[in-house]
Amino acid sequence: MIAQLIEAAAVLAEIGATNKEGALKELLAAAQGTGCFDAKAGKGLAKRLAEREAIGSTGLGNGVAVPHVKGEGVKGPTLVLARCKKGMEWQAIDGRPIHILFLLVSPAGEPELHLQGLRWIAGLARNADFRRFLLDARDGEAMRELLRELSSKETS
Repeated sequence: MIAQLIEAAAVLAEIGATNKEGALKELLAAAQGTGCFDAKAGKGLAKRLAEREAIGSTGLGNGVAVPHVKGEGVKGPTLVLARCKKGMEWQAIDGRPIHILFLLVSPAGEPELHLQGLRWIAGLARNADFRRFLLDARDGEAMRELLRELSSKETS
């Protein structure tokens, strides 16, 4: 499942948004661009993402945020990886700005796949080498290649 998630992922070498609300919209638009859900489902997902952030920030610390949502009308788990080199306020648990964003969108009826994706992302978020190499990656394809490399090491 992780290999499929990586290959189908939308990768943004530099997010254009300057705040959390804008970033969530941009990430969700990138996810929708993969064909994983339509505009109608996207509206419901946007509402659920905002509600999730209102409950508690998805900023894990160490410069990483992992907004995530499950919803109706989603065809399969979808990943968006984005980078914000200058940093963005996200109310992370350590109070530091966010530089790496993962959005995980999953079908409502597949909670185990969603949890599997979140576990994998959390492992990446804790990996200092991953964070450093991702911020230094030259472009989106180099970012995707880093995901592939780390994924293959985990499965070997």
